[in-house]
Amino acid sequence: MTNTQSVNPRVLDAVVEGAVNLRDLGGYRTRDGRVVRHGRIYRSGMMHTITPAGLTTLRDVLGIHTVVDLRNAAELEADGLSPFADYGIAWCNAPIGGDTVMTPEERKERYEAYSDGRVDWSESYMNMSIRSAASFRTLFEVAADAASAPLVFHCAGGRDRTGISAALLLSTLGVDDETIALDYALTGDLLQPHVDRFGRQMEALRMTRESWAKVLETSADSMRRFLSYLREEHGGAEGYLRQTGVPDSCLAGAREHLLSPSGG
Repeated sequence: MTNTQSVNPRVLDAVVEGAVNLRDLGGYRTRDGRVVRHGRIYRSGMMHTITPAGLTTLRDVLGIHTVVDLRNAAELEADGLSPFADYGIAWCNAPIGGDTVMTPEERKERYEAYSDGRVDWSESYMNMSIRSAASFRTLFEVAADAASAPLVFHCAGGRDRTGISAALLLSTLGVDDETIALDYALTGDLLQPHVDRFGRQMEALRMTRESWAKVLETSADSMRRFLSYLREEHGGAEGYLRQTGVPDSCLAGAREHLLSPSGG
């Protein structure tokens, strides 16, 4: 397995103590030649594991102003929340998922299907975009506000909910599908060193470490197909966000503060 962190300077797990799959979305080039600005918006996995030293780094080195948490109420209750307010960091919850009631056995069966490769992740993402449109709208509207930056958004692993969010954001800014798909695919490698941090979930579902590691794997093709779906059904990510209620002023605001000047 490639040591992605050693060759990808945007990965910050070694910089922020306790971070999981934390990385800067800056540096990606758009189709019109602009560049996503470094140090403005970050994606991450779980943040309740970040230590006090790590929180200090978020505040004093990265200058994080806002955290948008995509976890649902059950996850917040089970894993808790970092004391962001103590570090002057604003916190916003835009919960995705958790609205489907399953028995423990149904949940275990679902995750075994994930591990065995019997789940079409792109279809799961399509359904998520339909069920949680309001939360994706909230995230984008907060991210589009320059006063919220620097901002980090996250879920538990930083793969599915965070992956969709990053795709919507980057695509709306003008980054091409292949770049977005490869950014998504990085997560599989980045989560492997952190498998043991999912101990609560593994225990609840009676899954082995090896099976959970397979659940965390990612394929760029899943994101390619999700982006194709957005284009076919909504005219693309921007069209989808407009249909969720994001106003044109937010779309323009996001480009204004998250992109370099033309040719930059």
